[in-house]
Amino acid sequence: MGQVGRLADVLGRLGLLLLVFLAACSEPETGGGSVPVLPPMEGRVVTYTASDENFLNPERGLHVAFQLQEENDYRLVRSGGWFGLQASVVFAYVSLDQYRYGDIPQSYLNHLRGRLENARQGGVKLILRHYYAFPGKSSRLEDAPLERMLRHIEQLRPLWAEYEDIIWAMQAGFIGYWGEWHSSSHGLDRPESKDRLVRALLQALPKSIPLQLRYLEDIERLFPQPLPPAQAFSGGDQARVGHHNDCFLAGENDAGTYSWNQWDRQKAYLEKITRFVPVAGETCEVNLGHPRQSCSVALAELRRFNWQVLSGTWHQEVLDRWKREGCYDQIVRRLGYRFRLVRAILPERLSRGSRFRVGLEIANDGFANPIRPRPVRLVLRHSQSGQTLFFNIPSDPRTWAPDATQAVLLEATLPSSAPTGAYEAFLHLPDPAPGLERRPEYAIRLANQGVWEASTGYNRLLHTIQVH
Repeated sequence: MGQVGRLADVLGRLGLLLLVFLAACSEPETGGGSVPVLPPMEGRVVTYTASDENFLNPERGLHVAFQLQEENDYRLVRSGGWFGLQASVVFAYVSLDQYRYGDIPQSYLNHLRGRLENARQGGVKLILRHYYAFPGKSSRLEDAPLERMLRHIEQLRPLWAEYEDIIWAMQAGFIGYWGEWHSSSHGLDRPESKDRLVRALLQALPKSIPLQLRYLEDIERLFPQPLPPAQAFSGGDQARVGHHNDCFLAGENDAGTYSWNQWDRQKAYLEKITRFVPVAGETCEVNLGHPRQSCSVALAELRRFNWQVLSGTWHQEVLDRWKREGCYDQIVRRLGYRFRLVRAILPERLSRGSRFRVGLEIANDGFANPIRPRPVRLVLRHSQSGQTLFFNIPSDPRTWAPDATQAVLLEATLPSSAPTGAYEAFLHLPDPAPGLERRPEYAIRLANQGVWEASTGYNRLLHTIQVH
């Protein structure tokens, strides 16, 4: 396990042990109606105004698709210069079609390393899928023998460990057209071949990188019973396997996503695991105009299955339908998590070396919660010197459930060496990776008016504390 994986595992376990209570529901998308969940506390009560703005946040939202091996400017993705979309997640195909019957040369591995570094510098996270056969792009529509695939996984393993901080998820890939687990020229779309590939990927990937599978029958075969909530985020194999649906809303079985006449049962299975694993995908060209592609069905299924990431470019006819029917902006806002401050209770005056308490109510108006760990910190910044004090809050955003309000509590001691004066209070949810922790584009922005500080990635709590 790499450094990021160890850190993620420690943070996750601490967060789950120290998690304070969940509480009553609030209405999504309205900014109101929450039930107070904080215990009685001394201090000033601050209330916050919700924002309907669509803005970027890490590890959620619409994605655009690239070929990783090609030259790409990932800064354009964040700024909206690619298809006119702003995105924090890139779906990256990785071509192996020149190496079906041989090792990957070191020169190509170095080339991929450079492309991964470009993505890291560009401020995005990636969903990776490796392929040998890409219709319309590959000269031969053949995948590789299974033993060759397993060898390539071992060759790619060091790259995945080196860039685990920006790989949000890995799709099983490798087999068949587009790496989508069908049309294999070597007959690898059989259960035994798929299962060997999955086991090899789970062993090769850092624990922090989850794996996504395309078809529910494959997930059920590997894990006949849904993931128990007590095992969520444990790092076990089942806790790391999620789902990608590449023909979302394309009919009753979503073009093979669900087995024929088994979709009700398989959807019930899927619903039990999606709070804890990555869910992403795209709509497609199959059955365009189907009633399931309506706004009402789309919103219901995106919420039911806790969708986090969806293609913003494919299929355009489905996306245009959502725009006509009026749900597109809501879908973009609610993909993944959407955390919103409801109110806070904060001290007004503190003595150096004294104990203090802070209480926050945070609503999640999204379809899902984060599936990778993330610190939660109170930041106090001296108004004159700029000196900052950091206090880790014992709460895990992965457990901040959608359509609910979370009580987040901190009890801490102010350092006796803290300079006197006024301190502005902030909430900071940075990336846990040491190399990304101080980069504001990898921090979570809250859905409130007037709180985001883009230069630091801090969220203003709109309160000043006097220290004497």
